[in-house]
Amino acid sequence: MGATRKQEISAETRRRLVAAAWELAAEGGAAAASVQAVAERSGISRGSVAWHFGSKDGLLKAVVEEAFRWGTGFMRERLAAGPRTGVGALIEANFALMSRPESHIFSTLLIEAVSRESPLRATYAEEYAKIRDLYADHLRAADTHVTDPDAVAAALLGGTLGINIQHRLDPGLDRRRAVTAMAGIYTDALSGSGPASSAGA
Repeated sequence: MGATRKQEISAETRRRLVAAAWELAAEGGAAAASVQAVAERSGISRGSVAWHFGSKDGLLKAVVEEAFRWGTGFMRERLAAGPRTGVGALIEANFALMSRPESHIFSTLLIEAVSRESPLRATYAEEYAKIRDLYADHLRAADTHVTDPDAVAAALLGGTLGINIQHRLDPGLDRRRAVTAMAGIYTDALSGSGPASSAGA
């Protein structure tokens, strides 16, 4: 078996382990993605987790990185293909992303990642910084009303994140109405016609 074939098998094993851990963690958080459960879900031996990732924490870090890579790619595609620009486009792209079942991984692991002791904290912080940069870059390119893209990106990401977490806690929440309301608030405020701009006058 040549080196290339071995590399292909190794890459496929990693992919299957990450996919299994992703599914399990999205369903029940980090606790659900035990080494044993991942091995059973993927059909790969438990020893392969340690071989490829060092530990369960290493595997979950790989899951988070892959999830954000997928999510960022999804957002970029939606922004490039969508007819809207500026804040509205970002909110719609986020709504589409979080409507996918794969996206449950973000909120299930986020709750654990905010703990200072969490092995996922640094990875989450790095990945959210990349998402904020994506938002800010889009605003710089598309919306002349935004004078501080970095601050607006942070606020906008916080708003969409809050709505998505509420929806996970309360599936009865009408997420479409909430994001539509948020888009209107931001659009009015940034165009200078909303209450926020009047209050600051």
